[in-house]
Amino acid sequence: MSAPLLELRGLEAGFRKKPVLRGVDLSLAAGETLAVAGPNGSGKTTLLKTAAGIIKPLSGKVFVEGRDGGFLSKKEWALRRAYIFQAAFPSWPFTVYEIVSQGRHFSGGRGGKDAVERAVAAAGLEGFEDRPVTELSGGEYQRVLVARAMAQEAKILILDEPCGSLDPKYRVMVMDLLAKMTAEGAAVLVSLHDSDLAVRYAGRAILLYGGTVHATGAPEDIFREGKLAGIF
Repeated sequence: MSAPLLELRGLEAGFRKKPVLRGVDLSLAAGETLAVAGPNGSGKTTLLKTAAGIIKPLSGKVFVEGRDGGFLSKKEWALRRAYIFQAAFPSWPFTVYEIVSQGRHFSGGRGGKDAVERAVAAAGLEGFEDRPVTELSGGEYQRVLVARAMAQEAKILILDEPCGSLDPKYRVMVMDLLAKMTAEGAAVLVSLHDSDLAVRYAGRAILLYGGTVHATGAPEDIFREGKLAGIF
């Protein structure tokens, strides 16, 4: 098994020194998708933000490609991981091309145009480059955010409910894009409520409850064998 691209050891995380998560251990290797499930308030977003270096751990460690994340600069984080959060619909009329190009911000422009064009094409957004994102549907905008992550060319992708408000067609489209990236060697950590998507696309899953990992295993075990029923 290849070395983890992302690893959490004994993670305790929260806000204002108040723990939301305790004792979380997980690892994520290249080519792997790990789904995170749990009820509202279980700590899913806190886990993802801490794994992405946005929130500093209260204790424990986050390792990125074997390096202690506590010693990485913002630029080093940006070059190694892409984070897609639960975003409200955009209020500023940036074009699709401008949003996708933001993924190259920390790359010093190296290969920027080619990377952006590849991401736009992969996300099925050709012909949309000059359209303001304020004119897009929710599914189209979500694909723009995934394209921005693809343009970033980071090895680790962390996504907070990327399919939550999308129609089934767009849910599959977004997950197909993530599957394409894992096939090319990326690692994906994603929170999902949709059991069918988790079973279809994830290799492993964890279930958070009360700020701890309540269960871990194959997605069909976590999502389809009653483990969710007792806590939702």
